Amino acid sequence: MKKGLFVFSIIVLVSVCVVPAYAKGSPDQIVITVGGVSLKITDQETLRKFDPWNGQFINWTSGQLSSPDDKGESYEVLFYMKWPGRRSDYDQGDLKMIYAVRYLAGRDGAPGYVYLPGKGEKFYSANTGTIWRGQDDGKWHRASAEWDAVMKRLITANDPRQDSTGNKLWYAALSALENCWLFGE
Repeated sequence: MKKGLFVFSIIVLVSVCVVPAYAKGSPDQIVITVGGVSLKITDQETLRKFDPWNGQFINWTSGQLSSPDDKGESYEVLFYMKWPGRRSDYDQGDLKMIYAVRYLAGRDGAPGYVYLPGKGEKFYSANTGTIWRGQDDGKWHRASAEWDAVMKRLITANDPRQDSTGNKLWYAALSALENCWLFGE
């Protein structure tokens, strides 16, 4: 009886440890979305640098921040991985959504920000199913310099508003009007 209980305990222990061990690694894809437009990161070198377990997208030394004063455009960033048995409403076939953050680009060359969803917010339960960050969830943080550079490069390279001076001026005027309308100024 004791031998059977011991074998059963070992099987349960191994089963519990296999799923977390399997899950760790680089994401297979990162999807960045703003205004219904999505950009995908599939470059393996970039993906290796930004897995959610190591959190290299955040500058952890700067600590938590209050909500940024800079209310520019924010980007939804979803991390995907092939993870059998995992399921969320945001999966893309074999790619399972494993983590999500919000990125806010800093203006005029300033560093950007990363927001980790907090309890009760969209993506919180999916995030905590991958990694729980305790006191950091529901808080803003400075983006790491490397993540900030990758995001700004992708945003600039894929933004149709960046194609001419006329378009830049038009977009700036439109943004100013939208801000006045939104904030009643």
